[in-house]
Amino acid sequence: MSAIGSEVVSALGLDQAEAEPVTGGRVNKVWRAYRDGVPVALRQSPSFRLLPEVAYECELLATLVGTGAPVAAVVAGPTSVNGSVWVAFDWVRGAHPEVPVADPTCYGRLLAELHEHTAKQMDQLGQRPGWGRLDEFLTLPRPGGGSTMAEVLPDFERAFGRAGAWLRRQAEEVAARLSAASIASYPQVIAHGDFAPGQVLFREDQVGAVVDWDFAHLDLRLADLAIAASMARPTAARAATFVRGYIDVAGTDIGDLDLLADLRCAFHLNNLGNHLCARWADGADITPQVATITERLERDQWFGPTLVAAAKEAAGLTSSRAVAAPVTRQSSDLELAQELADRAAVVARHYFERGVATESKADASPVTEADRAVERLLRHALAELRPDDGILGEELGAQVTGTRTWILDPIDGTGAFANGNPNWRIQIALDIGGELSVAVVDAPALGVRWWASAGSGTYERRTGEPTRRLRVSETAALDGALVAPHPAPVVNRLPAGTLRPAPTPLPLVELVRGEIDAFFVDCCHPWDHAPWILMIREAGGSFTDHRGGSSPDHHGGLYSNRRIHQALLAALQPPLTPGAPGPS
Repeated sequence: MSAIGSEVVSALGLDQAEAEPVTGGRVNKVWRAYRDGVPVALRQSPSFRLLPEVAYECELLATLVGTGAPVAAVVAGPTSVNGSVWVAFDWVRGAHPEVPVADPTCYGRLLAELHEHTAKQMDQLGQRPGWGRLDEFLTLPRPGGGSTMAEVLPDFERAFGRAGAWLRRQAEEVAARLSAASIASYPQVIAHGDFAPGQVLFREDQVGAVVDWDFAHLDLRLADLAIAASMARPTAARAATFVRGYIDVAGTDIGDLDLLADLRCAFHLNNLGNHLCARWADGADITPQVATITERLERDQWFGPTLVAAAKEAAGLTSSRAVAAPVTRQSSDLELAQELADRAAVVARHYFERGVATESKADASPVTEADRAVERLLRHALAELRPDDGILGEELGAQVTGTRTWILDPIDGTGAFANGNPNWRIQIALDIGGELSVAVVDAPALGVRWWASAGSGTYERRTGEPTRRLRVSETAALDGALVAPHPAPVVNRLPAGTLRPAPTPLPLVELVRGEIDAFFVDCCHPWDHAPWILMIREAGGSFTDHRGGSSPDHHGGLYSNRRIHQALLAALQPPLTPGAPGPS
């Protein structure tokens, strides 16, 4: 229990100062208190939330209660006490649904029904004091001085370097596209502004109330839909189901669905604008907030276009992007790995096309913001879809639990990536109890993907071409066999009579296609080798590491077609014996 100040107790007519804190609020503090012997939800707004803003919210709720909308009525307040605004609401009994929700359709319908109610209040309420539409995020004067995000961004870019430059470019490009779209002519409502399952209370399978209206303001239907659709992440099918539920009630006359992606970005950028103008301009450190917003914008490089495609499918409109079948916790590991590669490819291409600078890691190897962004995206998806699995990633380290570990190389070929060379890849593998089970390698800039699963073969798909199964070569003699070495000095260990193929960015590609016969490598890390070990095996080849085993942990080893493998192992100088320690 907590003690509420006597001024608040008196102002709101509470029975006593003792109140029970309620967990879960991100911005406000909430308690369960009593008034006239009846429980109420007592809310304290943060200091930056002014009385006119909260009064707007309370007036909206009062009108919605009158229309029969499922909201919590205001019992007392709002009132300002000691720099905070306090309100007492009806205590609504119920529980929040589990996430992900079982039926996104009902949430889409619920949001549309709320919009039908709030659209009738626009003339009476107008815009919330100090707020604006989402498409106005760049030029809207902010509380606490009246500066705009556009005015603060140049200083922000200078202070935050490349991260600041990218965010500034995002803000200006998104704002320009929204401005060019004549978006102000689209249907408007009083938007909830933060609609999600966590804002819905159910009682006996019925909606008890939609709560947390402290972001409510006049905005586009489309903007509120864009924000709310994040509840449907991570699958396109769930997004389509959510939007279909909305359209079933609201119809399709809600604006250009192609703008949903930009409106989602505008939502994140608007939050950045609040931090910049209200806190950073006064000297506060907002580095953690900048990192969080950057990560969300990176994730929306994938989710935004996916949402647009899903919304168009739901509305019966043509889209250039197909909506994939849903990937869930019940999907196969290979289906999940393919989905991970799809998402990562969108984000990686985004960075590749705009260009990135490299930094040096402790081992002197290069890294870019794209490497970290892609790995964060992959980890976020795995946390949702395989929460009990471990992860070993090149950039963010190991988080190993149990017998299942996903091995991630977000950008293999970082140097090429940073130099605008398309020969880079996203590499994903799954190890189960020490055995590689699934592998996917995607080269987005080349339009090629390779994959394998244990016992099912290795495959390649080029954009616009049919999938084909791959097999290693049938070469049976060492004399004349094409063997690629890496790094160059290991050529001295290869037997006489073998030939060197023309250099290529990654000889494993030529090996799995049957274009060369072997690849002998002494370098690199588990994430560089894991997917290729499985794919070479499933294409009919063999792999032996430098200790005579088959682990990706020992700087590579010998990959070859199966017919020359044993002879080549024995002919190496010194020989590499399966099951015995090797020279490295």
